[in-house]
Amino acid sequence: MKKALIITALIMLSAFVSAQTMKVALLETIIGEGSTAASGMEKNMVRGELRKAIANHEGYEAFTRTDIDQMMKEHGFQRSGYVSDEQIKELGVMSGADYICVSTLTKSNDEFYLEAYLINVESAQIFNPASQYGELAGGKLANMFPTCQALAQELIGGIQPNAGYKSSTPSLPNRPSAKSADVITITVGGVSFDMIKVEAGSFTMGCTSEQGSDCDSGESPYHRVTISQDYYIGKFEVTQELWEAVMGNNPSNWKAFDRPVEQVSWNDAQEFCAELSRMTGKRFRLPTEAEWEYAARGGKKSTNAKYSGSSSISNVAWYDGNSGSQTHPVGVLRPNELGIYDMSGNVWEWCQDWLGSYSSASQTDPQGPSSGSGRVLRGGSWFDGAGDCRVSRRLYDFPVCRDSSLGFRLCLPQ
Repeated sequence: MKKALIITALIMLSAFVSAQTMKVALLETIIGEGSTAASGMEKNMVRGELRKAIANHEGYEAFTRTDIDQMMKEHGFQRSGYVSDEQIKELGVMSGADYICVSTLTKSNDEFYLEAYLINVESAQIFNPASQYGELAGGKLANMFPTCQALAQELIGGIQPNAGYKSSTPSLPNRPSAKSADVITITVGGVSFDMIKVEAGSFTMGCTSEQGSDCDSGESPYHRVTISQDYYIGKFEVTQELWEAVMGNNPSNWKAFDRPVEQVSWNDAQEFCAELSRMTGKRFRLPTEAEWEYAARGGKKSTNAKYSGSSSISNVAWYDGNSGSQTHPVGVLRPNELGIYDMSGNVWEWCQDWLGSYSSASQTDPQGPSSGSGRVLRGGSWFDGAGDCRVSRRLYDFPVCRDSSLGFRLCLPQ
């Protein structure tokens, strides 16, 4: 097994955790792909502030850059490339570390997002992902130090001896989130995931006024739809971590535990839902097209945004203007009004329905036509333009089709 850890320059910090003897080696922050590229100066500021945050924790001490450069030179480590399990273990042994930490900085307009996770040197398992958001006040990383402090506490403070692979669900403070009563957490195969409650209600489906001139003929006529029963929908797109826990494999092109699973067909998604239902005793399925759009629009809390959660696409979606031509970890950008992430962009999401034409007549709990040639896809992806990421946009594909832009989200009826 290989770990696709892209390393720019290694700056390692040796850290003792409280009364334990465990040490953590922290790699330098890597610049992630965002809607606004982080500059070298900002990267250096992040690196410096993260070092300060680690150093301020009692019992921590840091290697110098010279020490690490010499260590890399002596052992043949490159400044960029892929690191195998064996190299991870060797790197840990060289530094006397029990854990290695990987961190990434992503900048999006006036905000930055700092995430990190730990690798157990002995087992090469990934665990304890942590993440924090901050603001760029006046173009400066004014909140970077407290953000780094919070990240270090979240990441290092939770280390337990012999810890294994934990859930990839990011912890994102200072963001809108659903009330605890509106969220259920389900664990399967050691992986936990959240489902958000969507209250029953009515909405206008299709080419509504906020969609402007971007609508195509398949989105008309707009019509009134009633969802008669509450239901739950995935807070995130199904991740590769969850897929592996259920199916035991990973078909994705860009492998990372916290990115959405892709390269899955509608038929594959059906098999996943059936197996997950068997393992949990619950009735998981794909959302209908109407359930998907109602949730994407924010349900009863809708603000009538063009995209899911905002009328500014860069706030909520990974699309061709900011994705760097790849998927991204779930939950990095802002959620919609219900606390649901990535319903615009990242990957297209399969729906239960066959594609059919709209009618102007009001409907209750529409299921789509009884037959057809293509299953509905919603939400747009990393590959697509802004117009394809709108909440009313419809696409379809054959149920056997697999692509690196195709994923899905779970639905759980009450």
